[in-house]
Parts: sequence; structure tokens; C-alpha cells
Amino acid sequence: MNYHISKILRNGALLAIAALLPGALGAQDTTSVAASHAASGDTAKTFFTRRDLAYVGAALAGTAVTSAFDPHIARWLQQPRVLGGSSAHHTVQTLSNLTGETTLTWATVGGYAIGRLTHANTVADVSLHLIEAQAVTSVLGQAVRGVLGRARPSVDVNRQYDFHWGRGFTNFDFRSFPSLHSAAGFVVAAGIVQEMHERNAGGIAVAAPLLFTFAAIPGVSRMYLNQHWASDVVAGAFLGTLIGNRVVHYAHTHRRNKLDRALLGTALVPDGRGGVLVMRSVAW
Repeated sequence: MNYHISKILRNGALLAIAALLPGALGAQDTTSVAASHAASGDTAKTFFTRRDLAYVGAALAGTAVTSAFDPHIARWLQQPRVLGGSSAHHTVQTLSNLTGETTLTWATVGGYAIGRLTHANTVADVSLHLIEAQAVTSVLGQAVRGVLGRARPSVDVNRQYDFHWGRGFTNFDFRSFPSLHSAAGFVVAAGIVQEMHERNAGGIAVAAPLLFTFAAIPGVSRMYLNQHWASDVVAGAFLGTLIGNRVVHYAHTHRRNKLDRALLGTALVPDGRGGVLVMRSVAW
């Protein structure tokens, strides 16, 4: 039964991406948006800017301050009155699985496939940028937590500064910082908000709070399950927001890279016999 519920929710997420993005983001593609940026002189030569250093500094300070309260927050979340019994724990576990980095990444891959199948260029374009942002975030996050080897609160809820350098690459219990669940949620939120901004779409004031509220769910659920400290979630949220924002902005202010040109120039067409033809457009 739980498997079927999970499958329904995942498919619903894919359909929501396909249905909502074109209207929310408009029909303007990356090439035309990049051209408008170039015409106005609004292009960055590098992926990161000097302003990002200030954001990184603020994030590090916020993470450090939060870490001082990590044990208190973790112990509070593990109180019986907060946990609410096995039923609540199972519900949160399911929610965590459905909103994790794997599910969100596959949702963006599904969005890209749907966009190509239905010739919805905006859906394919946005989804591809989110896939790229998720990939960059995952690589950076895995590298950091592999090196730091921070112990999860489930190991010892009183020792938030328990680091074992390099152990995060080999032991699940020592790859706590940062939370990739949290990062994945904020990649999607920040990426879609930035897409709306780049395309001059309306409704950002309404969409942004809703998207970022959703983005907080994966990280909070992992805290509830005693798998991440609060500072892990804060760091993940910043990482996802920064990469989601920068990947989308860079894509819209520069010519398409080879990967974008290859994937966005590929069409998936039903062959009439229950299969799919992969067609590639080539410019002469």
C-alpha cells in the first residue's frame, strides 16, 4: 500500500512540473533571455561573483551560531511528546523519502523527459537547469561531508562537533554535514524562483514563499528522524539556494553549453508501436 502511495505522489510531482511551469514561467526560452541580458550588458564572466563571498560569510556565521544549539534542538525533537509515536515516525520517514535528493532529481529528469515528449520547451529547459544544479550541489555536498566526516546526532546527541576526517566517504553515520536533503529542496525552490525572475514572470511574490516553505520540509524531516543537526540543514539550505540561483542565472546570461545544446536539441517521439524514437536536430 505504501509503495503505491509513494508511486502516486511521485508521478503527481512530475505531472505538476509539466502542468505548472509553462504558465508560471512563460514561453521565453534560454537563448532569447540570454540575448536580452547581453543587450543590456547584464552578464557575469564567472559562475560566482564577489557578492557571493558575502553570502558565504553570512552562511558560515549562521551555521556556526546554529551549531551551538544543535544538541538542544536534537534532544527536544526526540522527546516522546514531539515524536508522537510510531505512526508519526513512519509518516515522517515516508515524507523524507519522497522529498529527498534522489526523488527530486528524478522528478527533474522526468520533467525534462515530459518536456521533450510534449515539445514543451520551457519545461525541458527549466528541468535541465535544475538537473544541472542538483548534480553540482550533490558533488559539492558529498565532497564536503566526505572530508569532514561529521557524526550524525543518532551517534551521540550531545557531541555536535564530533568530526572524523575522511570517514564520511566510507561510513553513513559520519556524513552529516551538510544535509543533501535540505540542499536538494532549496535547489528546486531557488532554481524555479530564479527562472521566474530571468523570464520576467509574474507571481514571484506568491510562488517564492510557497516554494521555500516546501524546500524546508526535507531538512526538517531529517532532523526529526535524528539524522541531521540543525546546522546541517542550515548549511544545506544555503548550498542549495546558492547553486540553484547561480546555475540558472549563468545559464540565462551565457550561450548554451555543449550539454544543453545536445539535450535540448533532442526530441523524443512515439514510434507508433509502443516505443520511442530519439531524434536529434542539427543546424547546417
